[in-house]
Amino acid sequence: MKRDIERWNEKYSKCRLTTVIKADPLLVENASLFSGKGNALDIASGVCNNALYLASLGYDSFAVDGSYTALRIGKHKAVANKLTLHCFVADLDIYHIVEHAFDMVVVIKYLNRNLVTAIKNAMKRDGVLLFKTFNCRFLDENPSFSRKYVLSDGELIEWFRDWDCVATNDIPTNNSAQTYWVGRKR
Repeated sequence: MKRDIERWNEKYSKCRLTTVIKADPLLVENASLFSGKGNALDIASGVCNNALYLASLGYDSFAVDGSYTALRIGKHKAVANKLTLHCFVADLDIYHIVEHAFDMVVVIKYLNRNLVTAIKNAMKRDGVLLFKTFNCRFLDENPSFSRKYVLSDGELIEWFRDWDCVATNDIPTNNSAQTYWVGRKR
């Protein structure tokens, strides 16, 4: 993971500082599901756009990422937009998520199958999860991308079969290179 973190720090060190918050469209489209109350966690948050969007809705928002550089950019955006953001630098391969602490969890463009149980346990009852990442079709255009970081068809549905699904494209006819699942913990 250390090499990955160094690579991401290098990538983010080349980013131009901005104050613009650009949340993932799927998060914005599903905003009616979010109460804006309680704690929200953005895992592998990068420059914190999704965490900041959730903070703008009223959540006590937490961002965790391996890149200190990315989180520093997120803190800059938070200050510029007068939002509170709690940032944590962590190696996500060994990160421990506090159980039953979050009303909202967002995972976008990140996959670590070892965290799935921890993510499920981190949620409070009726908490909302939005999970979106690359699937096997992504490899068609990016053959050098590691297979371990892409979803198989039906994988998200299987992981969260005991939750209430609100929206998903995790179906056999999905032609997109990304799969998403939005739902609520029972």
